[in-house]
Amino acid sequence: MPFDQLTDEEWGLVAYLFPVEDKCRFGRPRRDPRDLLNAILWVVTQGERWHRIPVAMPPSQTCYIKYLQWKRDGTLEKVFTVLESRFGRDCRVT
Repeated sequence: MPFDQLTDEEWGLVAYLFPVEDKCRFGRPRRDPRDLLNAILWVVTQGERWHRIPVAMPPSQTCYIKYLQWKRDGTLEKVFTVLESRFGRDCRVT
């Protein structure tokens, strides 16, 4: 099954779940949550392993850490509920 990244319309419905933090921080800049979510959706919908994420997506370690954080705090469940009810995307937390 081919993977389609989030459209602008789909992202617009769930973007509010990923607030931009205004903290002054050191180190590497934060990854775009849309890119991270696309990578997570790729793994979940394709049934693939994290280390097989395509090169064009963020690093697998970063995606997996965000997956765990968002799964624990309930963000992913909210995202999947919105996408499934609105667009019929088959997004299940594994």
